[in-house]
Amino acid sequence: MEQVCCTLCKSKNISYIPNKIRNDTEGIYKMYRCEDCETHFLYPKPVEEQLKDYYDGKFREEVHSESYYDYETLQRVFARFSPEAQQRVRRVEKELQPVDEVLEIGCSVGYFLSAIADKVNAVYGTEWDKKAQKYIRDCLGKDNVFVGNDPEDFGKQFDKIFMFHVLEHIGEPVDFLQNVKGLLKSGGILYIEVPNVDDVLVKTYQCDAFKNFYYKKAHLYNFNEKGLAYVFQQAGFNYEIDYIERYDLSNHLYWLGNEKPGGKGFYAGVLGEEVNRVYVEELKKQKQTDTLFAKAWL
Repeated sequence: MEQVCCTLCKSKNISYIPNKIRNDTEGIYKMYRCEDCETHFLYPKPVEEQLKDYYDGKFREEVHSESYYDYETLQRVFARFSPEAQQRVRRVEKELQPVDEVLEIGCSVGYFLSAIADKVNAVYGTEWDKKAQKYIRDCLGKDNVFVGNDPEDFGKQFDKIFMFHVLEHIGEPVDFLQNVKGLLKSGGILYIEVPNVDDVLVKTYQCDAFKNFYYKKAHLYNFNEKGLAYVFQQAGFNYEIDYIERYDLSNHLYWLGNEKPGGKGFYAGVLGEEVNRVYVEELKKQKQTDTLFAKAWL
């Protein structure tokens, strides 16, 4: 029998996670936890060419529906994620310059590209999903926004590079970030947002319904601070890692009580803003928020 080792740090000190893998239509994937770098990793790991084909249409049709690419549906997706895109811009706004040329790797239908376009000189986005690319070209209506398959398509370096919930999809994250070095101008900054596998629903509440939803075929790696730091260190970056919470106490209570998603804001009328604020602050102290936000530089 083949010896399974961590696909990130190569440690053999691993443990099996018995939860389901969402969208595992082949029934061949398992999730393991590395006891050394603390990353939860999918095994076996798909190869890159398989991933490129998967993300050019099949991924979103599998996760959402076959009608995902109707422009009316894509407009609703754009509108749904635009408020969060605005929050992401506000998070980095003080570090942006009007002359900046920025890149987003994995730009989906362009909600972040659109949100940041008025703050900088030019915005470039990469997306393997050609139908999403077409939506950006047809519908964004911004002259300083450009889209392609890969960063190398643009033949240039960038002042700022953004990756939102992308690194966990990358087969070789260390190699990938080493290549990103060549895309950064001198003094450039890389911003990365990923899910935090130390999410309180996973680590403390041990909510199996949530874990069966959380672990998915598309996420080859599930990082906590230690695992993400390992990637930055191996790739040769300086870095800072912060904790943010995208969901709320209502969502967590809903998962625990109903064992399904859909509870964001559900109990807000009873809990109030102050209760949620204190709860989120405590999650940050415990490093058990749902999301990690990192800033990296050379």
